[in-house]
Amino acid sequence: MRAFRRHRAMVSCEFEEAEVELLRGLLGQLVELLLDDAGGHFGPGTQRVAPLPDDDDIFARLEHEMTGDNQDIGDVAPHLDPVLQRLFPDAYPGDPVASHEFHRFTQTAQRDDKVVAAQVVMADLDQCDSGHCVVPDDHTDAWLKSLTNVRLALAVRLGIECAEDAEDLSELPDDNPRTWVFSIYEWLGWVQESLLAARD
Repeated sequence: MRAFRRHRAMVSCEFEEAEVELLRGLLGQLVELLLDDAGGHFGPGTQRVAPLPDDDDIFARLEHEMTGDNQDIGDVAPHLDPVLQRLFPDAYPGDPVASHEFHRFTQTAQRDDKVVAAQVVMADLDQCDSGHCVVPDDHTDAWLKSLTNVRLALAVRLGIECAEDAEDLSELPDDNPRTWVFSIYEWLGWVQESLLAARD
């Protein structure tokens, strides 16, 4: 990928075709996880995305590496999935009643915001021409939010809770299965930093 650059009321970058498909696949998995957790309670503008092809090896491999136990991400009970716990943190961990009320009044709106932001990014990715991706200024917030959400999901799967955990992962040998996923986590961070620099 070539870094984002500013062009008047937009920014643009050059992705490899594989990077476009990887990013769209990660966002699609995130949206599916969020919608599976919705239990039929959807806000405006949220809808499912087309499933990924069964023969897409890169996503099958990523799913395998992320779960670490050959269990599909969708097979985990949504309310127990640690990714969802990270994406929707408990505002009142010591007060179950207050926590329930907080989630009851806020989680649908929070979920919808994450889903809509991811769909904005996927729509921009669908418009990429030979890897050339244009992001209007009013879409950059959606990109930054979505990149953060995907990185949070990967951080959970990798067990990253602090800077030291990331440092330990960076020292893993190349043949360790988690090294590949960590490289994607790091790459997403670079994309995010590049977008922030071009936007400011």
